[in-house]
Amino acid sequence: MLKKYFDNASPVAQLILLLIITLTSWTTISILSSLGGILIYGLNVTNSPDVAISNPGYLKYFQTIQSIGLFILPPFIFSWLYSGSPTKELNIKKPRSKYIFLAILIIIVAQPMINFIGAFNYNIEFPTYMEQIESWLRLKENQAMEVTKIFLQTNTWHELVFNVFLVAILPAIGEELLFRGALQRIFTRILKNYHMAIWLTAFLFSLMHMQFFGLLPRWILGVVFGYLVVYGGNLWLAIAAHFTNNLLAFIIFQYQTDEGLEPLKPSNEYFFTGWVILSFTVVIIMIYWLKKKNNKAHVDHP
Repeated sequence: MLKKYFDNASPVAQLILLLIITLTSWTTISILSSLGGILIYGLNVTNSPDVAISNPGYLKYFQTIQSIGLFILPPFIFSWLYSGSPTKELNIKKPRSKYIFLAILIIIVAQPMINFIGAFNYNIEFPTYMEQIESWLRLKENQAMEVTKIFLQTNTWHELVFNVFLVAILPAIGEELLFRGALQRIFTRILKNYHMAIWLTAFLFSLMHMQFFGLLPRWILGVVFGYLVVYGGNLWLAIAAHFTNNLLAFIIFQYQTDEGLEPLKPSNEYFFTGWVILSFTVVIIMIYWLKKKNNKAHVDHP
């Protein structure tokens, strides 16, 4: 019954509808998860940020529920209201194994390039008159890193499995459903240019993480994810690439922690070498190959 009110909506109306659904879902789930947190972990954990941060179980519980409410439910509700077919609207199809393998390979090959951009972004210094802003941004960056470390730390095998789910599987599925599955398609309809839609969606995807000193590498990753969906014609390619990137970060974190190194900080390892240029070149070639092999996909993307 509701579909007839939305199936002819303009692209701008679709964007507004998606935003309303996302805010409503996020607010509702936040309230319910807070109430659940009180019942499970006690009242103090919801009233005191210090108590919450010192309770990994609560942080992981809240992150899981929030991810479902913010990233997974809204695109499915939106696509059902708009088209009546979430799998078609969100570009969820049975993937071809060779394209999934290519998406994974692209992200592995892209690591030197992403690492270079990340180190450049992390070492950006603000002018003297913006010193206070830089200090505030770095404080927020360090706080985010500390929370991330809590998510990534493992003591038992079942914690390891759940952490992989929390930091690799859940974000890969949820964030790609919302950004590349729903938002990028809407921007393509509005802008009538899938290149602009990819770059805009990727920027919002990076901005959503609220970490200025990681803005550029996440932006470029979002662009790669966007082209994988457009040229591959399938959201599963972006999900596989996103999962691979997050899993690699998780593995590197475990290695750095075991070796007594400082984890989560971009390294200068690839500076002044040909690896960055080679990485960038091979990634472009593989994405172009995907476009040529599946050259009808981007025509049907909107």
